[in-house]
Amino acid sequence: MEETAHSIAEKINGIKESLNSNFLERKNAVDMILLSVISGKHSILIGGPGLAKTAVLKALASRVKGLKFFDFQMTPATKIEELVSSRSQNRIGIDNCDIALIDEFFKGPHSTINSLLSVMNERIIYAPEPRRIPLISLFAASNERPDKSSDANLLPLYDRFLFRMEILPIKDGKNFKKLLELKEDDSIDKNNTAENFLEKKDIEILSKTAEKVFIDTEIYDCLHKIRDELKSKQVFVSDRRWRETVKILKTNAALNKRSCVVKEDIKTLEPSLWTYYSDIRAVKNILGRELK
Repeated sequence: MEETAHSIAEKINGIKESLNSNFLERKNAVDMILLSVISGKHSILIGGPGLAKTAVLKALASRVKGLKFFDFQMTPATKIEELVSSRSQNRIGIDNCDIALIDEFFKGPHSTINSLLSVMNERIIYAPEPRRIPLISLFAASNERPDKSSDANLLPLYDRFLFRMEILPIKDGKNFKKLLELKEDDSIDKNNTAENFLEKKDIEILSKTAEKVFIDTEIYDCLHKIRDELKSKQVFVSDRRWRETVKILKTNAALNKRSCVVKEDIKTLEPSLWTYYSDIRAVKNILGRELK
């Protein structure tokens, strides 16, 4: 099993390299999406239109054979029934997909958005009768930045997104030039090889391998210290989120073909430890100090 997991990790490295060469300055997003899928957690990508938020996720999903992908855009009038397969032309909905992408997430009515709590928590949908669903991860995309004035009714749902990442325009001048030089027919598929595809079962194998990864007391002590420092800066991280970060650490170690978590893995928790944009700097600074 360990040898198999190592070969899967190598394939994932190939996928990362291919995606990073096509999506400039999106390395952190690629890493986050992979961690989210393998650990079975949910993510939200925040940023303006035209920044490849959804394109990166679609490209990655296309690299996993046998994966059912559901793509939907919320409107102020969307009802939960519109997300199920019986209303979908291709018969794939949030009730029978593996990966779901919901764009303009917070533009949906509160009743619809809050109906997704059971989908994200228990993998159960009520439409109208309760049904178990095979969902691995739900990804949301939004151009709305959450802040402390945001609707408190949405905070319980927002907390279910273990990963949160802001997608920014390309900063580096050389990368910007590369972007302008891209041809209309440049395609992510041109770099695909047999080695750059995963099977759905590969995700399951790597997830099971991650469960066996060991975490030493030193790592837990470090997390405790980080939590205290965050609290001193008025950055609140729920106990549920702290508990879920354990799986992230183990998954990242497995992706790096290690049988135990090291301090370097804690860096991957940065997208999971902030709630509001005012928290981001404190999280970066505290992690930076602790991981020197």
